[in-house]
Amino acid sequence: MEKNNPESAVVFRNVGQRYFPQTRVECHYSLTSAHQWSSRDWIGIFKVGWSSLREYHTYSWSLVPEGYTERSAVDCCSLFQANPSPSAPPNLWMSWRP
Repeated sequence: MEKNNPESAVVFRNVGQRYFPQTRVECHYSLTSAHQWSSRDWIGIFKVGWSSLREYHTYSWSLVPEGYTERSAVDCCSLFQANPSPSAPPNLWMSWRP
């Protein structure tokens, strides 16, 4: 798990240690005034023990909130729907990687 650094541009809030594929996950995070938006910003869910950004299970684009002013702090949320697939692995998953 990545720890939040006081100087980070992204601060994750209420992050659980583990998530199951069959559950809906809300990823709450704050962007500080140090963050600069990119059209390639995303939040990913990774299998426990991942070692590469290419090993994500799923991801969500981090969209600019309506009315956002550049270089201002803002709270955001990405929602991941439950994966009801019977082929979903039973392993636990972690989330947090903008």
